[in-house]
Formats: sequence, C-alpha cells, structure tokens
Amino acid sequence: MMNLETVPWTLALLLTSCATSGLDALVLDGHELHASLVTAPPAQLAESPVGLELADNPHLSTDAWFVEDIARRASQGGPLDGQGVRAALLAVYLGEEQQLGIYGLEAASPADADRIEGIARGIWAHNARLGLARVHRGGEVVVVVWAAARESPSYWDAANAVVARRVGASGSVRTTYSAGPRY
Repeated sequence: MMNLETVPWTLALLLTSCATSGLDALVLDGHELHASLVTAPPAQLAESPVGLELADNPHLSTDAWFVEDIARRASQGGPLDGQGVRAALLAVYLGEEQQLGIYGLEAASPADADRIEGIARGIWAHNARLGLARVHRGGEVVVVVWAAARESPSYWDAANAVVARRVGASGSVRTTYSAGPRY
C-alpha cells in the first residue's frame, strides 16, 4: 500500500525531472514544425512503424523502459541501450507525403552526449545522405529527425530548422546532413 504522505513529494520529483529536461522545447504540435504537419494520434502509433502504445504524442519521459526503448530506436536497434540517458522523447507527425519522426535523448553528462552523438551520427549517416534523417546536437541533447519516405518531404527543411533552433537554445548546436561511415 502506498504511503500517501510521500505522494506529493514523489509526484513533484517526477514532474520536476520532466519539466527540467532539455527536450522540453521539442514537445511540439505538428503545426509548430510546419503548417502541413499534424501530430499523429497516439492510437495510430501502435499501427505505425513506431509500433508503440503510448498515452500521448509527443511523449517525453524519464521512465527507464521508455528511455531504453527510444535509445535503441535512435540507434536503429544498435548499441544505445539507455545507459547515460536521462530522458527520451518520441514524436511522430503526419504530412501529406509520409511520417516525420523525432527521437530525442538527453544525456546524463557531456561525455555521454558525445558518445550518443557519435553513435547516432554513424548509424544515421546513410539516411542523412539520402535526405531522410538529420542528427542535431545542442548541449547534452541529441536529436534524430527522420522521414519515412522515399525522398525528403516538402516540410523536411522547415521542420529541421525548427528542431535545430529549439535544440540550439540549450547550447551549441551541430547538425549533420551527411557524415560517418557508410553502412
């Protein structure tokens, strides 16, 4: 049975951990990225390539399960496992041409951010060269923006500009259009 005296403190801690995330600036409705984008309904995420059942979209959390899952997705099932990640963000938007998604990871330290960024840039380099992914970094926040399309949708550059600006507000920003080894 839960001790009711600890509930307000626990709830305050949970809200504070999410409220102070460097990813807060990326919890956006679709129209904030581009006029033609709409936020995918949460129910639709389970049926999409994302395949997750979430209560909300965008979804920002410090929950260990969610952080690990998004870290793995941000590394395309690869080496990122949530270690050194404080919070994660998943956002999926619908445009006339396909989905646009955002995986955001807030690192626990600058060294963790460097490691996460290096892995993400290497893994997403091929898609970046195709114009289907961009990796952004601002301070301890690393963000992958991806498109589920055969070519960059019309809203691609505008949405990435918003992400770069929002991520850059928390520190220096680096954006990759193509880099790293070819996979």
